[in-house]
Amino acid sequence: MKQLRYPGYIFCCWLLLLLGACSRMNDTYYDFIKDGPVTYTGKADSVKAFAGNGRVMLSWLLTSDQTITGCKVYWNFNADSMVLPFAKTAGTDTVTVYIDSLREGAYNFTVYTYDAAGHRSVGSEAIGNVYGPVFLSTLSNRPVRSVTWDTAASTVHVTWVGQDLKCLGTEWQYTGTDHLPRHFFSPMGDTSVIADCDFGSPVAYRSLFIPEVNAIDTFYTDYKPL
Repeated sequence: MKQLRYPGYIFCCWLLLLLGACSRMNDTYYDFIKDGPVTYTGKADSVKAFAGNGRVMLSWLLTSDQTITGCKVYWNFNADSMVLPFAKTAGTDTVTVYIDSLREGAYNFTVYTYDAAGHRSVGSEAIGNVYGPVFLSTLSNRPVRSVTWDTAASTVHVTWVGQDLKCLGTEWQYTGTDHLPRHFFSPMGDTSVIADCDFGSPVAYRSLFIPEVNAIDTFYTDYKPL
């Protein structure tokens, strides 16, 4: 009785399977390159989104790819887009674009570059926030702790309650001792001083806010009498 040599039989089976797999991989690779190799343009680098009032500002860098002839930005799950023709220089270029008429909320933006032949880059993404009436409705003038009217010096000293990190400061409207209208800004602080004030005329103020660091727009409350 002859003894079967299983190791050699198993080796032959594995060899046949390996050859079949390689054949399928070659077919797949051929299908992928049959229309020529895929060409990508250089991608947008360091894409940033800056929050605004009903809008957002996008900026990014274009480095060394001289074939780039433009950029395209998508948002709203690619339902909306903007095309930006661009002439690439020899160095690193900075591209800045404003996207207006946006509803309040968070957006994901995807930036592609493309060349004259229609090849495009891998997408570069950035998330940006848009603010509007909802954010504005949450704002109010800074609360005043005390007001001191110095009649001898025609000066008003205002002390505030606390500080808001989103508040930039206060704008003032009043009449000077020369009976001319005055307007000035006092930055965020514990106190504000109004000089040369005509106490017989009204003094009004409003607060200025930004929704987040590096936002491109400032939000204002309504003027309120002091």
